[in-house]
Amino acid sequence: MFPFVFLLILFFLINQASAQESQLEEIVVTATRVEETKKDVPYSVQIITKEDIKTSVAKDVGDLIIESALGHVSKQPGALTTFYLRGFEVSGLSPLDSRILLLINGFRTATANVAMIPIDDIERIEIVKGPASVLYGSNAMGGVVNIITKKTTIEGLHGYLGLEGGSWLRKKASGELQVNKYNFDLYLQLSRSEGDDYEAKGYGRYKNTGYNDESLSLRIGYEFLRDNKVSLGFRHYRGWETGSPGSTLWLTPKDYIDNSLDSFDLSYETKTFKAAYYISKRRYEYHDDLSDGWGGVSLYKTDSQGISIQKTFNLDDHRIIIGGEWNKVELENENTPPPPYQPKSRYNSFGVFGEGKFSITKELIFNLGARYDYFENEIISTPGMTMNPKKETLDHFTVRAGALYKLTDTLTLRANAGTGFRAPSPTEYAGEYIIYIGNHSFKYIGNHSLKPEKSINYEGGLNFSKTGFNLDFAFFHSIFKDKIASYFDTTLNAYTYKNLEKAKIQGWESGVSYDLKTLLSLSFSLEPFINITYHTKYSDSDGKPLLATPKWLGAFGVRAHGKNWDIKIVAKYMGDEHINYYNPITPQSKVIKKSDFTVVNFKALYRPIKELELNLGIENLFDRAYEYVPDYPMPRRTFTAGMKWLF
Repeated sequence: MFPFVFLLILFFLINQASAQESQLEEIVVTATRVEETKKDVPYSVQIITKEDIKTSVAKDVGDLIIESALGHVSKQPGALTTFYLRGFEVSGLSPLDSRILLLINGFRTATANVAMIPIDDIERIEIVKGPASVLYGSNAMGGVVNIITKKTTIEGLHGYLGLEGGSWLRKKASGELQVNKYNFDLYLQLSRSEGDDYEAKGYGRYKNTGYNDESLSLRIGYEFLRDNKVSLGFRHYRGWETGSPGSTLWLTPKDYIDNSLDSFDLSYETKTFKAAYYISKRRYEYHDDLSDGWGGVSLYKTDSQGISIQKTFNLDDHRIIIGGEWNKVELENENTPPPPYQPKSRYNSFGVFGEGKFSITKELIFNLGARYDYFENEIISTPGMTMNPKKETLDHFTVRAGALYKLTDTLTLRANAGTGFRAPSPTEYAGEYIIYIGNHSFKYIGNHSLKPEKSINYEGGLNFSKTGFNLDFAFFHSIFKDKIASYFDTTLNAYTYKNLEKAKIQGWESGVSYDLKTLLSLSFSLEPFINITYHTKYSDSDGKPLLATPKWLGAFGVRAHGKNWDIKIVAKYMGDEHINYYNPITPQSKVIKKSDFTVVNFKALYRPIKELELNLGIENLFDRAYEYVPDYPMPRRTFTAGMKWLF
């Protein structure tokens, strides 16, 4: 911590006599569900900005998460990327299993796989670190990732048509249209891309790693009275014949995945009121080669929908937000040949919340919030399964508080404490069924005595911003209680679930950047940056290190921006970590220590004329051999180049 405090003091003294900062303040909406400047929020928020996305080689949100050094990442061929944030993960086929809440435009989505979310229509991504269940309910126990898509703000008609190609026969065509006129706005984006099998350094051609995908994003808005707006949004993603090659120890050269994610939302909002409805549908179809007598087709469907209402009361310098929401998730599995691996299930949640912001003085601000949730978990009769349909209910109460002190116009101190939770899923809480795999049967019994998983977080931090220099620092201490784990109960002669003892995750995070333009009297912006996460504690109640939690991770590099060009080079570092390694040959699992690695990416944009933009990207610039998951090697040096006609 001391080097960062020293750096802060140094720049504070140097800049006392300098001009006032001229950069625009970052606006965030996820941390408090209303628009505020980032420095006015007492919670840790990291933003992947429009500029970060534009100068990234990323193809999907998973790649952006990796470049941002948020935490452990699990990425492998087959369009699958999950990640951890402060020891809590976004993972699993079902979003109900996730301990980080994934949102698109503030709405829940039917997937926890960030590789299914392309970046073409994304304006920015806001990551709230630490419990946010007071405003968002279950699954927000470790934080919230809110993906905010583009909308039209410039008057008139604008857009682009683009083409891109690169290594491994990558091809992409995309287009965008923006219309804003007579209180009406429309945003439309389309893309289609494909790629062939890639090469991995030290391994050669990694067969069955090709992919095909398409996306569409549409948003229409109309302001029929002053500050009264109705908007409608639709997003579509489909991937087909996406190769699932298996590990290099046990290749599956004919397996592939067809998947899709579709969402629709309708909202009405004023300056102080918002009501919205959303629906999100995910389809994941795994085709397992039958030539060896095993396999078939496994289909997983997730349907999520909900309604939210929110009202803001502004009382002088104070603010109170109250709201409520209903969310329903339905899960279904079908296998060919049958039977399915899991029963149909339904999950309903009803929540009410309130949070106040109280300005004690101009410099000192307190936030205090609470929420109550009620859940219905239901296992539904499923053809082909021996089971007992059942419904169980539970409820939960959540609180958080934050404080912010503006020491100067450029230095803000913050502190917060709060709780978050994940409610048990229907199978964990109410399940009673038998599944059949080959000639073997496995019985599962839910535990209606389960407690929700809980997180308790304490945090302190600061933000310093002046004349191109930005520092964001946070120290956090999190307690993970009542983790839900499955085990075989010899008394029941079945698999069931229990709550485990608590684990602790502690550490600090720091983001530093400095635009050297003024200091060096440059005609262009030159901004070195570094983001670091360091875990000082990450162990369970027995003192064993938590899995998938590297001690160090970070991203560092430099951004440069001129009148008609942009360049970014970024190095991503993933530290040593303990992981659960599965050997498909044995087959056995064991905990191993996975070595660290660093990967460097490069992106350049050039606009020779106003209507034309050229781009060049290089992923894995120094052609390193690396893996996020053992025995699933990543591509060696990869080139992409493209052009856009802007209108």
